[in-house]
Amino acid sequence: MECADAHIHIADCVNWRLPPDTVVCSSAHSWEEFQLVEAAAQEHPGRVMATIGIHPQNPDATLYPVLEELARQERIQAVGEAGFDLFTPELAAGLPQQLEVWHLQLELAKKYQLPLVVHCRKAMDKVFMYTKELKALPAVVFHAYPGSPQEARNLLRHGLNAYFSFGKELIRGRRNSIQCVESLPLERLLAETDAPYQTLHHQAATPPEDIELVYGEFAKICGVGEVGLKAQLLSNFFSLFHSGAKEG
Repeated sequence: MECADAHIHIADCVNWRLPPDTVVCSSAHSWEEFQLVEAAAQEHPGRVMATIGIHPQNPDATLYPVLEELARQERIQAVGEAGFDLFTPELAAGLPQQLEVWHLQLELAKKYQLPLVVHCRKAMDKVFMYTKELKALPAVVFHAYPGSPQEARNLLRHGLNAYFSFGKELIRGRRNSIQCVESLPLERLLAETDAPYQTLHHQAATPPEDIELVYGEFAKICGVGEVGLKAQLLSNFFSLFHSGAKEG
């Protein structure tokens, strides 16, 4: 049964190979990383969605012209990761720069009507400041969604076409993530590995094949069969990337 991995970093995976019967969305945060992602997308037509963004952990605005050119050339399927990361005092000190590149990417996604992939840590209040702008986008993906079920429902009530993606935090027992999967509409959920990141305690790196572990835990929490779950989340994935991504 084909399944979707909504967030992966192809350029950071050692000896990366696309797992069988899997479609993925891969983020890049430099021109060099994007070239590797795009090569994978060309090797696997319709099975690798390519995105590029200015990550809040390295809010370097000089990358923006690259993003704009790739969007203009229709070589990306989404913008991101973009967002806010206030997880440490050092990261929080860079909030002015994070805001600068956030505004640039938000406007870019709006101009080219591209989905936005959001990275957010300890900053959900910042996201809620931009619900009007986010509502104007075709879709918003909250990668490794950090908020509560109530916050997720509030985002949907604000009119966002929002999707909430979860990975190994479900296996690690993160309460908020489990409650979101239990209570949010299934058509608003996505599964991810964030490979090679989001490791379990015994792992040095997450392999892309671990998407199967995520789906297994997802199905247990949802109380649904894994085959049906994969079908629904695959449908969600292609609804998000609605510009002919099923073809090829």
